[in-house]
Amino acid sequence: MSRGIGVLALVALGCAACGGEAPQVPAAPSSPSISSATQGATIVGNVSAGVPLAAMAAQVVGTPISSPVGAGGEFSLDGVPAGPVQLRFAGSGVDASVGLSPVQSGDVVNLLVGVAGATATIQAESRNAGGKIELEGRVESLPPAQAADTLVVDGRTVKTTPGVTVIRDGNDVTKAFTDLAIGQRVHVKGTLVTGPPLAIVADTITIQNTNTSIPVNVNGVVEGLTGDAAAFGFVIGSRTIKGDNKTVFYGDAAGLLSFAALQNGSRVEVKGEQGDAFVYAVRIHINGTATPEPPQEDSASVEGKLILIVPALPVPPAPIITPPTLTIRSTIGGTPVDTIVTTTFSTEVRRRGDVQTLAALAVGQTIHAVGTRMADPGKTLAARMLQIKDDGPQGAFVIEGSLGGLKGTCPAISFGVNGYAVFTNAATFTAPASTPCGELKSGNKVEVEGTRQPDGSVLAMKVTKK
Repeated sequence: MSRGIGVLALVALGCAACGGEAPQVPAAPSSPSISSATQGATIVGNVSAGVPLAAMAAQVVGTPISSPVGAGGEFSLDGVPAGPVQLRFAGSGVDASVGLSPVQSGDVVNLLVGVAGATATIQAESRNAGGKIELEGRVESLPPAQAADTLVVDGRTVKTTPGVTVIRDGNDVTKAFTDLAIGQRVHVKGTLVTGPPLAIVADTITIQNTNTSIPVNVNGVVEGLTGDAAAFGFVIGSRTIKGDNKTVFYGDAAGLLSFAALQNGSRVEVKGEQGDAFVYAVRIHINGTATPEPPQEDSASVEGKLILIVPALPVPPAPIITPPTLTIRSTIGGTPVDTIVTTTFSTEVRRRGDVQTLAALAVGQTIHAVGTRMADPGKTLAARMLQIKDDGPQGAFVIEGSLGGLKGTCPAISFGVNGYAVFTNAATFTAPASTPCGELKSGNKVEVEGTRQPDGSVLAMKVTKK
């Protein structure tokens, strides 16, 4: 991308949160004025955290560049050096890092970042420079809900031109518009047009992930609330949210709330599933709302070493037929304590902010499990979330994310994925379906299969572009 920025394009991008017909990204600080003399990139964004934001700060790791996070979650980082970027978010109960694909001088990057404890996730990202824009996010709507050859990605209208817009998958295989599906994660490159309505005319669309079941997160202020607990709806910016009597409400303290706590003007964080032109709310966190004390021994968590998986997980790509039951061993007062943790296909699995599947679990990992304590004598926890905090040395390891900081000469190269240092050897690229070494570039979305080393790095047995 050229790194000079047209003023009109920036104004249009900044107005994406102004209302009307302009599609929006969840509230972010206004884009700063950029001149040709500006050095480095600018990263602006909004943090969704579920904890008080006033004491939180955003930092570019390895530099003195930092920004306080405002009460509304906004932050702005100027003068970010060219190259791969590692962001750190630290505050009360939070210390998490997440990587970005390389930036260049003049880039303006807009982010929506989800932060929870030691994990951070890039939920939405767009880049603007030289009148061009790059957008990465989930496909939210397609025809017939949209006009022909038009889709919505992360709240923004994207127009394609038959015979001109190139659509491909992560293996550079050409695809048709009809191969796009709601819930897919895509990377769009194109031109921002100010309309009306504001839209992106796509030059290329890359389908990065065909897994349409990854949870959707939206945060912002509730507007236009209608309906009742049985069926309700509201909007956050340009995003339509719908829910029903299965939607769970909770606040800043432990315990559940009722639908009555949801009001116009409430700042909320929605976790849901993508529908056609709307997000179905599975859970809604209402910020700044006190909640009653939970029933004793209901909500619980455990952290420790994963020592047993039953039944054993099949070797990929064979599918998991039965969600496994885990045994997690923690130490209390010097005494080992085993907790039985049950899972379902709805259990959320994360590693350093990256969404995983149950297939990523392996004996030897340190696991933080959050769920409901069951009323039985077996110390059983029904997990709704599993956070892989570390992997045992020489244990099987799988991670998916953006490749950055590529160094070395094939076949002995090294790079980073979601904060993990990865290195390869000749055997890496002789594995079936491994992407040839020479085709790997910084910014590629990749899946790495390998083994964790004692120093925390990963020896890749296979690297596959997504």
